[in-house]
Amino acid sequence: MPRSCLLLALATLLSGLSLLSAQGERCGALVERALAGIEQHCANLQRDRLCIAQAPVSLEFAGGDGEPRLAAPGEQVPLANLARLRTGAAAADGGWGMALLRLGRLLPQTDSGAGTILLVAGAAELINEIPPERVKTIGAPLSTVALEETLRFKLPGVIPAPVGALAAGELTLVDAYDSSGDWLRSVDGGAISWLPSAKLARLQAMAALPRIGLGASFPLQALSLATSFAHTECSAEEPLIALQSPAGDAISLSVNGVDISIGSLVTFQQVHPSALSLTVHRGEVTTIFGGRARAGESMVGILVESPERENGILEWSGALPASAAEMARGERAQEAFNRLARVNGWGEGALQQQPPPVTHFVAAGEGLYPIAEQYDTSVASIVIANELERPFVLFRGQELLIPEPGSGFAGLHEVPLPPAMPADA
Repeated sequence: MPRSCLLLALATLLSGLSLLSAQGERCGALVERALAGIEQHCANLQRDRLCIAQAPVSLEFAGGDGEPRLAAPGEQVPLANLARLRTGAAAADGGWGMALLRLGRLLPQTDSGAGTILLVAGAAELINEIPPERVKTIGAPLSTVALEETLRFKLPGVIPAPVGALAAGELTLVDAYDSSGDWLRSVDGGAISWLPSAKLARLQAMAALPRIGLGASFPLQALSLATSFAHTECSAEEPLIALQSPAGDAISLSVNGVDISIGSLVTFQQVHPSALSLTVHRGEVTTIFGGRARAGESMVGILVESPERENGILEWSGALPASAAEMARGERAQEAFNRLARVNGWGEGALQQQPPPVTHFVAAGEGLYPIAEQYDTSVASIVIANELERPFVLFRGQELLIPEPGSGFAGLHEVPLPPAMPADA
């Protein structure tokens, strides 16, 4: 090879290596800048407000002219009138927008915790489907006194469960009525209990307390999510939507038209124009369809367009083991939530460590029932986890994944199977 060609080839190779090195150095830099923006801009984040950690972030509000406006880093905006939020993708001019939203829900103001936090970053969108007129606002509690001794109850209703007592003449803080007005919510020390309103002194100011029955709504109780599903060269800068609820406190939300219960750290990403992935990183998620995913598992929602909603979920899949990329999203989300916690004086969270997978090698003559009994799990969960097909015949040496060992034995007819695996098989 002529010397000039060799030098040209070497120069091209070095140029390529330099480009890869520059990309490696830049990869994640915008994310780190956004994380630093949390500490710089999101201190003293109040309930039912959002904070802009890094631009670009576009906001639209209900009742306005409908035109979006760009929000500047450091802005803290009330959620009640928020209609739509968009964050920007990574860009050469310093993009990868990030916003954090603190939901007060219907928790009392005496609750000193962080509440529920939503994180939206990268090429992502969030739509608030609760109109401002439906939002219930929980204000500062009022002090009143018991006219006579009474029990405290877990919930208002005909057969409530007692959780304590209030002595005659004892003071208590109340902040809301139930829908009937017959019960008052006591919020002493942040703990919620219900007291018969007839047994408490009625002050004139108590007439303004809100009623929070089953239909009471808070901002973003119903929302729609979407992210870009385009490939990103830097995985750290892919879109990220995450939700963290208080430990031990599952919250109910409508996500893209379907009710789910979340507790306590999940991430979302649209993986296809017609599919939204949900990954659980701590706690578990249950859906109105009866599905459940625990930490380390994912579910996929099938998206369909309808006159009412652009991206409504038709149904959620069963739980599947989360991929390494999906679990990495949880690590990035937890880092953001912990930075927000540190700057606001809240407790930090940790990702739930997963036990190693349990596998079983089938012995000669073994069937599903004795294997499920051996590991104290359900026959159906083994069938689903291993994608077994009817008539579920096993062979010697076959390797089976054993999901949820110790969760309790259940026969094939006791747990619903997908349509392709009828329970009467």
